[in-house]
Amino acid sequence: MSEPIDAVRDLSDAFAARDLGAALACFVPGDDIGYAGSERDEKATGRDALAALLGKVFLRDEAYAWTVTGTVVHRFGDRAYVFAEADGHVRTDAGETDSFPYRVSGLVEVAGERWRWRHCQGGEPTVD
Repeated sequence: MSEPIDAVRDLSDAFAARDLGAALACFVPGDDIGYAGSERDEKATGRDALAALLGKVFLRDEAYAWTVTGTVVHRFGDRAYVFAEADGHVRTDAGETDSFPYRVSGLVEVAGERWRWRHCQGGEPTVD
């Protein structure tokens, strides 16, 4: 069985590959799911809205990923709250790369043998 923090890594892998099916598989089955990203309009409630949002993100000329640097996990049976500090990475189609601070948090649940997101929020903290 995976650990709750694996949900963060699984979603990063899906973002890096720009794989919409893999990203949606990171969420629990059904329509009661949500996502909020860094940008004001990056929010979705429900599977169709999430598919539409991530579909647009994955059409950009850059791919995103993150590497977890620190975590806090509060487990409550088959549910957990996950907070991860991370180093964000962007790779453009032209081959340029950049890094930035990133955070991923939300509610994950056991679905099958994996921890999957019920609601995920990813964002870039402001830099002083």
